[in-house]
Amino acid sequence: MAFDFTSRYARTKKYDNSLFSEPTCTQELFPVRSIDPSGIFELNGGLYSKTYILSDINFTGVTDSEQKEIIINFKNILNSMSCRFSYCVAKENTDDVKYNQNMLYMHQNDDLDWLRDDFNEVIIGKVKEAKQGLYQTIYLTLTIKSESFKDAKIEFGSIESVLRSMFMSMGTNGLAGSKMEAMSLNERMQRWYNLTHLGIRSDFNYNFETEIRQGHFWQNTIAPDSIEYFDEYFILNGCQYGKVLWISKYANTMDSNIMSQLSKVKCTSYITLNSELISNDALKQELIKKSFKVNREISSQNKKNVKNQNYFAEASRSSLDNKKKIEALDKAITDGDDHFFNTTVLILLIASSEVELKSATDTIYKYANNNSYDISSSFGKQREGINSAFIFGSQEFKRCVNFSAPCHAMFIPFKTQEISDSNGTFYGVNQISQNAILGDRKRKDLLNKNGIFSGKSGAGKSVFVKLEILSSLIGHPEDKIIIIDPQNEYGKIAKLPGVNGSVIKFDNEKEVYINPMDVDFENVDYSQLQQIISDKSDFLLTLISSCIHRPLDPDEQGILDNVINRVYSDNFSFRRKINGINDLATSEFSVPNYMKKHKGSVSVDNELTNDEQIKAYSPMLQDIYQELKDMENNETAHNLASYMNIFVNGSLNLFNHRTNVSLDSRFLVFNISKLKQNLRDTCILVMLEIVRDQLKKNFAKGMYTRIYIDEFHELLGQKSIAEFVDRLWREVRKNYGMMTGITQKISDLFSKNNDINLDGIFGNSEYFVLLSQDSRDHDTLRKVFPSISPALFSYVVEAESGTGLLKLGNVSVPFDIKIPDTSHLYKMINTDDNQRFDDD
Repeated sequence: MAFDFTSRYARTKKYDNSLFSEPTCTQELFPVRSIDPSGIFELNGGLYSKTYILSDINFTGVTDSEQKEIIINFKNILNSMSCRFSYCVAKENTDDVKYNQNMLYMHQNDDLDWLRDDFNEVIIGKVKEAKQGLYQTIYLTLTIKSESFKDAKIEFGSIESVLRSMFMSMGTNGLAGSKMEAMSLNERMQRWYNLTHLGIRSDFNYNFETEIRQGHFWQNTIAPDSIEYFDEYFILNGCQYGKVLWISKYANTMDSNIMSQLSKVKCTSYITLNSELISNDALKQELIKKSFKVNREISSQNKKNVKNQNYFAEASRSSLDNKKKIEALDKAITDGDDHFFNTTVLILLIASSEVELKSATDTIYKYANNNSYDISSSFGKQREGINSAFIFGSQEFKRCVNFSAPCHAMFIPFKTQEISDSNGTFYGVNQISQNAILGDRKRKDLLNKNGIFSGKSGAGKSVFVKLEILSSLIGHPEDKIIIIDPQNEYGKIAKLPGVNGSVIKFDNEKEVYINPMDVDFENVDYSQLQQIISDKSDFLLTLISSCIHRPLDPDEQGILDNVINRVYSDNFSFRRKINGINDLATSEFSVPNYMKKHKGSVSVDNELTNDEQIKAYSPMLQDIYQELKDMENNETAHNLASYMNIFVNGSLNLFNHRTNVSLDSRFLVFNISKLKQNLRDTCILVMLEIVRDQLKKNFAKGMYTRIYIDEFHELLGQKSIAEFVDRLWREVRKNYGMMTGITQKISDLFSKNNDINLDGIFGNSEYFVLLSQDSRDHDTLRKVFPSISPALFSYVVEAESGTGLLKLGNVSVPFDIKIPDTSHLYKMINTDDNQRFDDD
């Protein structure tokens, strides 16, 4: 039986043996002995590894105090590590086809493919200067000693449950933490395949079940065509040039941006920290040995000085310094709670040419020289370096340095959060990472889909909004889009080829009418009727309150509510009767007498469709007005009728007509730019009521409705309208609604509406776009958005046009969505020249 007489400390510095000491083929180059469907790899020597992906978090774009708190949180995670681990910031080559499928708009063989082409041209141009084809990922690999895959699964399960919650709580001041997601076997093997097949193939999708079914050995599938190892570099597949470096000397004072700086190279790279936990007992034993050695050196030097009659001389400065370091470390171990690690920092670079590799290497050396680090090549150990730098969990190359958890935490792998939702809308590029921003407002994890666009004049707000609207048109053809357009900004989009939109232009001189009392009773029973009546009553109470510029008193509300109930109940009964529905036979509810009474003779066409019946038979404001007038000896009712007279017989009777336009278009613009001021508030209320009706109608069809309200700050200036908007803002979520307010500076929104409670609107919005704001508004921004780091507001205050900050859920990223003014897309949506669409 062989015995290992090395100390426990020395074992943490011992490198792993290669699976094959003298490989005879490329299948034998790597450290993986076997694989399991759970994603676990078996390595040499009874070791098992599992890899996780860590989502990035905002670190670069937060304040110094917030960075310190995140580093402390990361240190606590390191202190909880109970096994060997490594984390890696990888910039990997991605499949261009897959990359484009996620970023670009694919053709759908419809009339809008021309618009997708225009959009794709802008997107490709926008990200061309960024890291095209390279995507950054943070990997965490845990390695344990175990008897079998079964035992390893159990142990990994217990470890990751603790770590997952700790990573999630890493954020500070409301900032999101990091999600820790285990990689499946197919994902892990795909990353391995992508590495070994650089330069020769990028369109292969690894699938373990398919490989088994086809009788393939995974070693053959993964193996590269060839690797030639040299002392300083290697050549992969005859066309890719790479090398492995390591940090051989560390700066006395380390910056927390070292990982992000090292990963700035423009080629495939893996910046990896391999760490082995040192038990305190093992470290203390090692310190005792070192202390004994240093003390012996000092004693020997002192004796030598006495022998030379140099009685006042001390031992060498290096020996005395070493003694102080040992004593300080011993005290830190005794008094503190931090773990210590033997760590090796590796840098794996792979480029498509020798010139590109030299450029990347020079970038690394330049950063190291400027920051007091020394970088060395893993001379003669390129194979071992690759196996140790990649996400295998193996440590075949070790050049260890002792790190305490606080020191280790300075190598924090996080940089900036990304928004990269599958099938998301393109929102420009992240100003920090230069990666494309792809956001999906319909994401399931969002509490609601509402949002607000804000930016001062000239900030690019109009262009941003129109880009999102066009993206929604081509990316979500199943959604309906409704725009309330006070400034005639959006009609041009409705008339673009393939959009087939409708512009409903309200004008006192045009006979374009929408009846705000239209109601759809199809498939509605008595149990649902009261909710419909309640909604219509809510609208009409708000409408009249807005007209008389005061809230209705309880008596007025009661009378009006009864009248509305009676009018709609009678209409409901009448509509069921003309459609041949027997009330008593089809409902478990008894029908009130007033709902059964016959109201005169009405010319009825039984062949009308449901939509035609809605337009032809729905109540009108005239019916409410007449019911109030017919109430004898009721002064309050007659006063209400007087208030309504202007809507029925007076100058504001625009909405006392039957609807004569279609609302069925999936792109609908309500142009109210030509309305006189005295009708504007009324019209906005009517628009909001139409929006509510459309929401319910579309929801019944399983459709999302995207509603955009321009000049939002003006709309909220009228209290009755603001209260109606607030209620709508809270309700739309359950009807697949997405409200979007388009306003000027955030400070203006609050200062102009001091008597309006905006908490309901902001509290029920998960999506914010902040373009340029005044420098004087920094405090207001911090107050309104406490979950956004104050440091990120530097991307908003006096920002360049087309840039700003996007907040989606709990993730905030600085964006740049400037597009060339020469592009066809820009010319379609630009309004800087004050040109407006006019359908006259």
